[in-house]
Amino acid sequence: MAPLTAAIIEELLETDIDLEEGVEQIVKDLLTSHYDIGELCEKLQAPLTSTSVERRVQGTLLLTRVLAHLPKDMLSSQQLNVMVEFYAARLKDHHNVIPAVIEGIDALVRMDHMRGIDVVKLLQSFFINTTCQSQLRSDRFKLFNTFQYLSERYVSELKLMSGDFIYGIISSIDGERDPRNLDLIFSFMPGFIATYPLLHLSEEMFEIFACYFPIDFTPSPGDPSSITRDDLSAKLIKCLVASPDFIEWAIPLALEKLESELIVAKCDSLELLYQSALNFPCDRIEAQFETIWLALKAEVFPGSEHKTVVDAALRALSCFLEQAAKAKMSVSHNYQTMLLGTILTHLSDVSQRLFEPSARIAIACLSGDSIFASEKIFGTFLLKLNDSSNPLNNEQCLSVYTIIGKMFKIICSHDPSIYNNLSADLCEQLHRHVGNTLNANDNEDNCNQDLMRAAIIILTESAPLINEENRALIYKVLTKILKLDFLNLTNELRVLIERLGLLQPNELQTKCIDLCICDFATYSTCMFEYFLPLVKQSSFTELIVNLLLQQAFGSYTASEKDKHYVALQALSKLLQYQGKTFVKELQYEKCLIARYVKLAKNVGTFYFPSMFLAEIAVGLSLIIRSLPVAEQYMVATQNLAELNLQETSDIYIAHGLLGFLHKDIRLDDHFERLLDDLTQFSMTSDDFEARDVAHHLLCSFVNKIDYNNNNGKNNLGILKNKIQQLIELTKEEKESAIDILAWFAKGLTMRGCDEAGEILEELVKLLEHPTLAYAACESFNIISSKYPHLHLPIIKFLYKQKYFQMMLTKLRHKLETYCGHHLQAFLYILRATPHAVLKLNIENIGPALYKGLSTTRMPTLRISVDICSSFVQKRDEYFGNHLSVLIPLMDVILELASALDDPKRLVRNAAVRARNSWYLIGAPGTE
Repeated sequence: MAPLTAAIIEELLETDIDLEEGVEQIVKDLLTSHYDIGELCEKLQAPLTSTSVERRVQGTLLLTRVLAHLPKDMLSSQQLNVMVEFYAARLKDHHNVIPAVIEGIDALVRMDHMRGIDVVKLLQSFFINTTCQSQLRSDRFKLFNTFQYLSERYVSELKLMSGDFIYGIISSIDGERDPRNLDLIFSFMPGFIATYPLLHLSEEMFEIFACYFPIDFTPSPGDPSSITRDDLSAKLIKCLVASPDFIEWAIPLALEKLESELIVAKCDSLELLYQSALNFPCDRIEAQFETIWLALKAEVFPGSEHKTVVDAALRALSCFLEQAAKAKMSVSHNYQTMLLGTILTHLSDVSQRLFEPSARIAIACLSGDSIFASEKIFGTFLLKLNDSSNPLNNEQCLSVYTIIGKMFKIICSHDPSIYNNLSADLCEQLHRHVGNTLNANDNEDNCNQDLMRAAIIILTESAPLINEENRALIYKVLTKILKLDFLNLTNELRVLIERLGLLQPNELQTKCIDLCICDFATYSTCMFEYFLPLVKQSSFTELIVNLLLQQAFGSYTASEKDKHYVALQALSKLLQYQGKTFVKELQYEKCLIARYVKLAKNVGTFYFPSMFLAEIAVGLSLIIRSLPVAEQYMVATQNLAELNLQETSDIYIAHGLLGFLHKDIRLDDHFERLLDDLTQFSMTSDDFEARDVAHHLLCSFVNKIDYNNNNGKNNLGILKNKIQQLIELTKEEKESAIDILAWFAKGLTMRGCDEAGEILEELVKLLEHPTLAYAACESFNIISSKYPHLHLPIIKFLYKQKYFQMMLTKLRHKLETYCGHHLQAFLYILRATPHAVLKLNIENIGPALYKGLSTTRMPTLRISVDICSSFVQKRDEYFGNHLSVLIPLMDVILELASALDDPKRLVRNAAVRARNSWYLIGAPGTE
């Protein structure tokens, strides 16, 4: 760039484009010391002092942009002082110049060597010579950002400005209406208020925020800032409680707005009360609490019809009590006495309308001194529970028990040093009543399971407070009710037993578990569920594991097979939820795999043997996955040599041992045998469940086997030969061959193997076969469906997209002639395709989806409706342009749905004719 002259500056100021280029060159020259900032100011004297406002704006803007692009540490404090003098004076200039001055001040104050005294000078000049609210929105936003930065960096200097700084900020904010600026203000002002003494300006500061409460704001649909009313409200409330001085006005403001009929105003007011409880000193709230309680009582007693309001009111009430208890217990007692005086009368009459709201307030009362409140509430409840002249019915007792359980949960969440102060006599009476209730509900005809559930929850939550006498009663009751098969309380009893085991392991074992084991045959089949969590406790691990193994692998009569199966299920849960180390050690110590294999060989005499075999396979798979890779290989190969894969039991054993091996274990040397044996079994077996197991194994093997001729084995050639054999069998109309081909295709497609294409091509051809078309169609359902228990370790990236594109090419021309099986197969494929891929191909698949809506086949219809719905929900343009077709189709589907599913064939046929007639309206040959 040529040497800086007045003429060059004039040229720079001609256009914005030249100005930006000039700024870049000036910054480079300053950085290379061609001239300094003082020389630049001298050359800018003409435009900066021009009588033309426009020229002064251009000159100031040039200097401002240069400052903004300079490194923050470049200018010295002396140079910055010169700049401060200039900009402070420029604040007296014409209002058109002020935006450039504001931008320059923002650049200046962020310089590293800026002195606090110069910051004060700038702010004083600004507050005296101009106002924030007279600026444009964008300039006000810059100012508020500058105020935030200065207030956080120059605290000590700005505090010396005293009330002038506070008043200047108040004046700058006052009247702001733009939500983006308010969002910024509300974000940084709580910290500002907490940092700077407000002096005599506390009320003025509060009022500039109070005028916005409650927030009334609806975002514009096209607003990119994404500011919400709730965000603004939450930030505003933080401002309203930012100073302890605000308590004088914040709580009255909240109580005033709480009287509004608007739900949003009520919720905001309750949030302000909640934040007041959190932030204001307890001793200053105490004088206002009675007024606060009366206002909150109006919302919860009997209670608003809006649950959100009631919940917010109880939350605020709980917070006042909790903070009072932390600050001064006597204040908490005063608050609680006030509340209890209102509710205890209503808690003594369960049938009253006010019992439920009183119970909610009772729970809130425990947020203060929980022992103080609970003793009074429990005393009231015990008077009713022990009233033999007017006993509670089951429903009333359930209501009381429910509240007691919630109270004990809160009480025992504290440290033992707190909950142990609860009256032992009250606890003794409550636990005795609960124990007697459980003891009385042992008959299926008069058993109230909801009441029993509430009773068990009380015992669980208050377990540390049950005395020895009542524990003896509880153990006795437990050994009794654990025999009851009709109970649906497994989860509750399991948690109670686990809690008692933690607290009193010796007692639980001698007085409950040992008794159950001695007479195990008489107990419920849920017994394993009850005791299984105790395995995690070292006191019970060996005992429960031995019991479980004895029941799972022991001898049973035919009538006891249900318990045998339940034991196997429990063992599977144990293996699933315990860590791998535990399972591995259990295998080493107890030889579980050998036991499972032995049991599988003997299930042929059981009722529903496939059910037992499936559970055995689950157990084996859980064990094998816990072993190191080398041991997995050793166990698998040793057992594989002994398996006869034409036996159903051995198919399940193979599934457990081989189906979930580590991905690096491929069994390449055994591939040909496995492929032949499993294929033969699938072709010949009449056991559909066992055939599915074989299919899963085949799918897994073809997915993971190495096809790169390892160890001289041509596994790829073996696979291709098997595929050709199966294709030949389809020509003999063997449906089983189609099923196997489908599972081959699934495993190969997911690993991105080209051999999948040959199978898919054959399956497409079979869609036109007169007898095999349905089986071929369902093969695409197999390929496209998810199977959670199918282990496919090799999954190629974007395989779904490749599968979709391949099948779109193969089926598109078939769909134009509308063959039902082709359409159904294609929809199966679409169901598995990512939405983004469908969207890219919507012009190709859209007609098929509309055809799907016009069919009478429920699977086709269901998939079409699901996919179309997902597009409509995302406001897709293609479907938006076809709503005139889509909506009538949906209406007819809804109207005829029940008739199409009618059990009477004549009704179904009539519905089909009706729908087909409707679809064909306007077609040639119709009237």
